[in-house]
Amino acid sequence: MQSVDIILVSYNTVDYTLRALASVYEQTQQSNFTIIVVDNNSSDDSVIQIKNNFPDIKLITSDRNLGFAGGVNLATSYATSEYILLLNPDTLVLNGAIDKLLQFAKKHPSNGIWGGITLNDDLSINTHNAWAEETITTLFFGAFALNRIFSQSCFFNHANYGCWKRDREKTVDILQGSFFLTSKQLWDKLEGLDDTFFMYAEEADYCYRAKQLGYQPIITPDSKIIHHGGGSEKNLSGKMIRLLSGKITFINKHHSNIKRLIMKILLVVYVLNKLLFSTFASLVRPNKKVLRKEWWIVLKKAPQWLKGYN
Repeated sequence: MQSVDIILVSYNTVDYTLRALASVYEQTQQSNFTIIVVDNNSSDDSVIQIKNNFPDIKLITSDRNLGFAGGVNLATSYATSEYILLLNPDTLVLNGAIDKLLQFAKKHPSNGIWGGITLNDDLSINTHNAWAEETITTLFFGAFALNRIFSQSCFFNHANYGCWKRDREKTVDILQGSFFLTSKQLWDKLEGLDDTFFMYAEEADYCYRAKQLGYQPIITPDSKIIHHGGGSEKNLSGKMIRLLSGKITFINKHHSNIKRLIMKILLVVYVLNKLLFSTFASLVRPNKKVLRKEWWIVLKKAPQWLKGYN
């Protein structure tokens, strides 16, 4: 049997976390696994509920919010298995997905990073399970919504592999951290996640560094989970500010000065166009005023997120 340490980072997601943990036990029958949960100083009753419902797991409580990368790194300091699986608390494991993913990894040992398919609540495909590395071109298409207009195109929507139907194996640049399997050997070689990334883009950085060593993330369509998404985020503006901060941190770390400048300008244009579109939409549909307000907050906070995570 393959052995894997399954890592969850919990932050005020008690209901999601309990369901995710239950699904791991229900759906993982062919692998030896240990679950390690880090609670990032939740203000709900996550710690008590996890202890009461799953007394056998390794539960680590932090006295402050370490972010996703920091929480994962704390958890993996206790990891001893052959594989490490990052699993979001707002997920549900389906049909032996972890067993299938580990079997897939055994068949493709040289890739070092493996993932499956994520589904929405209604079991439709969630296309945010993987991305191509961001470039000036992909950011330009995103800034002017060409990736959404031509969402099925692998030219205009290359960043999200628009023409890939998620029905076949595929090597990718970046695998989303919600269902992210990697070997312990590679994890140790890369010294885990860069916890400069408080939340978002940490998996992009890990995959980028792995590729520099000759590893190539790969996805199997046979392993599926539900990813609810946004379990710990309460509003759009908060999520987008963290997401953009992560993108900027990645850009600052891996790109030259000229590319940094162009890419940052395109991200500001992206936010401006989102604000303009939501403003127009609010004139037609008054219920969209909240969306306009959220994008206005993101734009006002541009001086903050353009610095990235320090």
